[in-house]
Amino acid sequence: MNKNINNEEKLAICFHPWMVFEENDNFDESIKEMVERGFNCIRIDDGAGLLWDEDGNVRDDVLISQPFGKYTKYTTSKGIADGKRMNILERLLKICKAAKAQNVRVILSSWFFLHTNWYCEEKDKKHLFDLTTEEKMSFFANELSKILNVLRKEELIDIIAFVEIFNEFDGLPFAGEYRGIADDKARELRALHEKEIDKLKKAHPDILFAFDTWTPRVNPEIIPRNIDVLDFHHYYAWSVYDAFQQDIVCRSLEEIVIPEDTRYYLKDELVSVADIVKEMGVLRTGVDWPSRISLYASIDKNKEDELTALLDNELKNNFERYIQKLHAGIDAITETHRKVAPHSKIVMGEGATYCASPTLTFERDSKHFWEMIYMQMSYFNEKDFWGSVITTTHAPGKSAAWDACKDMYLKANKLFLNKDQA
Repeated sequence: MNKNINNEEKLAICFHPWMVFEENDNFDESIKEMVERGFNCIRIDDGAGLLWDEDGNVRDDVLISQPFGKYTKYTTSKGIADGKRMNILERLLKICKAAKAQNVRVILSSWFFLHTNWYCEEKDKKHLFDLTTEEKMSFFANELSKILNVLRKEELIDIIAFVEIFNEFDGLPFAGEYRGIADDKARELRALHEKEIDKLKKAHPDILFAFDTWTPRVNPEIIPRNIDVLDFHHYYAWSVYDAFQQDIVCRSLEEIVIPEDTRYYLKDELVSVADIVKEMGVLRTGVDWPSRISLYASIDKNKEDELTALLDNELKNNFERYIQKLHAGIDAITETHRKVAPHSKIVMGEGATYCASPTLTFERDSKHFWEMIYMQMSYFNEKDFWGSVITTTHAPGKSAAWDACKDMYLKANKLFLNKDQA
């Protein structure tokens, strides 16, 4: 047991889900950057579904490619390996060893049915999509158990903060798909989930198991009652980007109609939705992403400063409304927690905004943005949440804020962790 790792310390979480799939494999340096900014925990994809072949042998030939082809460079997924075969289990272990060396906790989850499948060959995903709902849950629970067994064998099990079978369970294609879910279906899924968690707990009694939801207004009937952690997401300020996006981003593969005031910030030659779909190939999940990426890939670099000013004014003029949304969401999730799983810890695993561009400087330059984040982290400390991210796209190489805002990250994390220097 690593005595330097405090199992009860609050989790200042760096959300870096695609770390295991990235071209850069200098994991020691990446985690060092996180620690320098006050993070003591990372939340990553565990690679489930891609680690072993049907005979149980470790795979060393999984082909990982950038999700949006040549347009990936305009997105926060730009670091994903491009056409690289890799041993994902080996890379996961390297990440965990680097984390242990720097006293950083690890949260494991799976984004396979949301985003990770975009990075894979068709032969590596079709058979998993063809499984029934019950089979999907059982398969990924078994994969998670095998991963934990490997970590135990490698004496890395003590760095695990908690684990989840799936990220954003109620957003999955078989569990609501971000559209809400009827109570009877929710209870059916809860029973399946509870069964798998019970099995995992018997095999790994020293591990905490979480339910992960995309919204603080989750249907309580879908939450397993045997969880140890309720991991909710709260994008209370994502809508600040609507000042630019307006109603362009949508769940459709049709070409988008761009209003004139948005068109002002875009290049003369636009990247179409069809361009993105062509690069992605078979699109099984995330039908709203081609419109989102076509828009952000079309931003005129020479107009980024003006776009940053537009977003800053939106946040400034509606600041109190965003703070009210923060508080209303927290009221909702804490009440659901009280009713369903009061014994569990509460973590905000994603929020508060999502910026698809790695170069847009709004979140770097806006004093209003950082004021909002400081209020968020102080409030979560007051509510005694166990863990929180600062915001979703703030991780190594993910945003323009990462290198420039080291002091801001430190202050935000210290406010949450209740460090004296905050």
